[in-house]
Amino acid sequence: MGLAALFFIVALIVYSSFIRPELVKIQKQRALVVSKETLFANQQTAVEQVQKLISQFQGIAQLQENVSLAMPREESVTTVLNQLQAIAKNAQVGLVSFSVTPLPFEPTKQPLAKRLGTLELNLVLQGPYDSIKNFLRFLETNVRVINVRNFKVAPASSSGPSDSYILTIKAETYYQE
Repeated sequence: MGLAALFFIVALIVYSSFIRPELVKIQKQRALVVSKETLFANQQTAVEQVQKLISQFQGIAQLQENVSLAMPREESVTTVLNQLQAIAKNAQVGLVSFSVTPLPFEPTKQPLAKRLGTLELNLVLQGPYDSIKNFLRFLETNVRVINVRNFKVAPASSSGPSDSYILTIKAETYYQE
């Protein structure tokens, strides 16, 4: 029994002197690894959320760009004229006259919303009846919003039947302030 007690005492001394301090070090290292893994997971989640926000803002920027095509951020009278000339050319009608009158801004009840500016367009076109119908159809599907307020179709010449008609249009297009 004396030898067993001696081995037991030596084992306790070895355990308390060598093994126990190493176990404490291992526990500290495990805690450090767990905290670093948690930190990494949290940072990875944060990065994913930031990337998601960035993609949402890019989507918003794309939406703003699309809205700006339909309702530009400025009057862009030359763009309106170019679009109307392209539509007239596609419809095979002639643009006889074009005039623009800027109207006052419409008041808004929302403090952060942009006000809408309006351009009143007066157009006179000439061409065959089917081409005039096509012009109105193309005007409806144009990228920029153009509302036709009224129009009048009349024969181009008062002397007898003719294939040519005159289209007089009063329309409005909009832009953002």
